[in-house]
Amino acid sequence: MSTAMDGASSQPDRDQPAKLSPRSKVLQAVGYAVGLAILVWCVWYASSQGDWSRVRSANPWLIGAIVAVSAGSIFLNGVLFRLTLNPVRPRARGANDRRGAPTVATPLPTLGAVTAVNWVCTLANFAPLRLGMIARVTYHMRVDGLRFIEIVNWFALDLMTFLLPITGVIAATFLVRSFGWTWIALAVGTTAVLTFLVWWIAHLRIVPVQFLESARIIGDGPTLLLCLPIRCVDLALNGVRTILAAQILGLNLDYADSFALACTGLLASLGPLGRLGFREAGFALVAQLLAAKGFEGGIDAAFVQLSIIDSAGEAIAALIGGVPLSIWMTRRLIRAKRA
Repeated sequence: MSTAMDGASSQPDRDQPAKLSPRSKVLQAVGYAVGLAILVWCVWYASSQGDWSRVRSANPWLIGAIVAVSAGSIFLNGVLFRLTLNPVRPRARGANDRRGAPTVATPLPTLGAVTAVNWVCTLANFAPLRLGMIARVTYHMRVDGLRFIEIVNWFALDLMTFLLPITGVIAATFLVRSFGWTWIALAVGTTAVLTFLVWWIAHLRIVPVQFLESARIIGDGPTLLLCLPIRCVDLALNGVRTILAAQILGLNLDYADSFALACTGLLASLGPLGRLGFREAGFALVAQLLAAKGFEGGIDAAFVQLSIIDSAGEAIAALIGGVPLSIWMTRRLIRAKRA
C-alpha cells in the first residue's frame, strides 16, 4: 500500500478516498488480463487432459459442504476484520481536544456491517483493478469516517494475523510432511514464536517515532491472542475445502499437504495483480511440488482440476452472499455521499 500522511481527521479525507493512479490502473489491467489468460489455460488444460467423470457424478453433499466451509471462511474473515479494528481507534474517555472540549470518539462500525462489507469485497476480488480493496477502503472512509492511515494500520494488523499462522502451517508441512501431533506442535509452536517476536519488536524503543503508532497497533498483544485462534479456524476451513475437493477427484492427499495447499492459494490471492488465475496456477504448481512428481511430463491435470474446484467453491459462496449485500453496501455509500 502507498503511504499517507497521518493528519487530523477532516471532511476531505472522508469524501476523497485514495484512488489508483493511471499507471497503477494500466498495471492492474495488464495483470488481470494475464491472470485471466492463465485461468483460461487452466480450464482448457483441465478440460482436455483431466477426467471429469468423478466431478459429474460427485455427491451433492460434498459440493454443498465445499460451498458451506467457504461461506464459513468468508464470515470468519469479516469477524477478524472487525476485531482487528479495535486497537486502531480505541475509545477515548475523558480526553479533550486542543480547545479543551470533550473528545467524542467516532463510533466504530458494527460486526454485521464489517462482515457484510467483507463479503461484498470477497466477491469483488474476482474483478480487475483490485476492486475489492478499493471498495473496502472507499466504504470505510466515506461511511465510517476512517482516515486512510488508520485503514493502512488496520489492514496491516489483519495481514499479520493472516501471515503468522500460515507461516507455521507451511513450515510444519515442509519439515514433517505428514499430519499428526508433531505437525500440529510445529505449526502451533512456529506461530507462537513468530507472534512473540512481532510483539517484542513492536515494543522495542528502537522503533522510529513516525512508526510508533503503527507498531502499537500491529503488536497489540490482546488482539493478536484473540484473533490468532479464530484465524486458525479460518485456515482449517480452507484446508477442509481442499480435502473435500480432493475427495471428489479421488486424490489421496495428506491433511498436511491439503492445509499447505490452502495456504498457498490464500497467499497467491494477495498478489498485487489480483487473485484470478494466479491463485489457481500457484495452487496447482505447489500441489505438483508436494507430490514430488517433478515437471518433466507437465503438471498433473488432476491438480489443475483441484485448484479450479477449490476456487469455484469460494466463488459460489461469495456470489450467494455478495450479490444481495452489494445492494445494501451501495445504498450506504450513496447516503454517505449525500450527507
